[in-house]
Amino acid sequence: MVEWPLGKRKGFLLITIAIIAVLAVGLGLVINQELISQHMYPRDTIHENSNLCIRGVVTSIEENHKSQGLAISSYHIFRFYIQLNITEIVWIKDDLADWIVFSTYNNTINDRNSIGIGYDNLDDLQLFIGQLVECKGYYLPVTDTPNSFIITVAPSISQSYLNH
Repeated sequence: MVEWPLGKRKGFLLITIAIIAVLAVGLGLVINQELISQHMYPRDTIHENSNLCIRGVVTSIEENHKSQGLAISSYHIFRFYIQLNITEIVWIKDDLADWIVFSTYNNTINDRNSIGIGYDNLDDLQLFIGQLVECKGYYLPVTDTPNSFIITVAPSISQSYLNH
């Protein structure tokens, strides 16, 4: 018969605690992964109609970009985040034109001639720095969401695209 160095009860208790700890860590990892994936493309994307179309030159491209809102739990992970220097404002929907300051002469939106593109389509972009592109999507002119002050291109946004 095997003699337990700490006694049967203490040995059983230690094994039980170890099993519970392993299960708790595993459950924590699963919950964390689920919380992160809720904010990833295209599951968490907004559902709107396109309201802005611009042309511009690509200045940066970032994959799996996390865009933060004001609240800690308010964020979205874009498949790609592209920064553009605006070369032309092609079209602005009337209701957006009432909310932003823009100049088709200087090619600026809110006194800036650069803009971010949050791209949530699942295809692989074949872009390069310095490339001229045209983008149509949803621009949100408020400060408290992960989609603020960028053009979002996603399957859930009607008529949105990024042509290159």
